[in-house]
Amino acid sequence: MKKQRVWIHCRVLAESSRNLLNYQEEVLTELADDNDLSIVGVTKSISNGKNFNSYDMKSLITHIKRNDIDLILVTSKKRISIYDDLYEEFEMLCKGI
Repeated sequence: MKKQRVWIHCRVLAESSRNLLNYQEEVLTELADDNDLSIVGVTKSISNGKNFNSYDMKSLITHIKRNDIDLILVTSKKRISIYDDLYEEFEMLCKGI
C-alpha cells in the first residue's frame, strides 16, 4: 500500500514565537512518523492568519491544486486562518469544490 503524502503546515503570529513554530513541526512530524505517512513538504509561516497572501500559503495552495498531497497536518484549524469563513474556503479548496 502506498504511503499517504502529507504536508505539515505551521503558523505563528510573531517572530518571538519561533519556539512554538518549531514545536508544532516537531509534534506533527512525530504524528506523521507514528502513522507511517510520507512528509512531502513543510511550511513554517509567521503571519497574522488573516489571508492567504503569504508565500507559504500560496505554495501550499499550489500543491493542493496540483494534487501533490493527500493530507495536511496542522495543530489547529486556526493555523490555517483565524477566520472561520476563510478556513471553510480553504476546506472547499482541499475537497476540490
